[in-house]
Amino acid sequence: MTTLSASAPISDKIEWGRGLGRALRSQRRGDTAWRLALIDGPNMSNLGEGGRDRRTYGTINSIGELQGAIQALAEGLGAKAQTYQSNREGEIVQYIYDSADTADAYLINPAALTRRGAPCAIALSDSRRPYVELHFANIAAVGWSNGALITRQASGVVMGLRHYSYIGAVFGLIGALDVGALQTPRAD
Repeated sequence: MTTLSASAPISDKIEWGRGLGRALRSQRRGDTAWRLALIDGPNMSNLGEGGRDRRTYGTINSIGELQGAIQALAEGLGAKAQTYQSNREGEIVQYIYDSADTADAYLINPAALTRRGAPCAIALSDSRRPYVELHFANIAAVGWSNGALITRQASGVVMGLRHYSYIGAVFGLIGALDVGALQTPRAD
């Protein structure tokens, strides 16, 4: 497995994700082709040079680059990931309701909705699907996780590892789904 520079073409990053997934596939305890839905919230469309702070968000050049690599990772693991990004909470809520019948589980980076995303939290609960919350930054270190509405029902949280949070979340979610270790969120 090679590492990639920020200047590597997106096709190289996608192939890197697919190769990583293939390398990890033998670690799975099942072979179900899980259908994951990855949601990126407000401000995530600003990844890259001149956008989000590279000290926190690393060398990812665009949301498309990130989502392409994650889709390839899931494919390499024998799963499928559909991706979605919006800067508007209502659109994210609608996406959750629209995709609930075609997703086995969700991955969500609520970004700016972390503390005030009650409609997203309700939609995720209504979906009756497990979900993992993820973040580039360690939101607990800056106090953003206190009172986080989406976190309360999450099956797991992965944060503070830049884009590697996504990689860990995808692999962990698929592994937990394989062994039936996740429960659906409960309605409050």
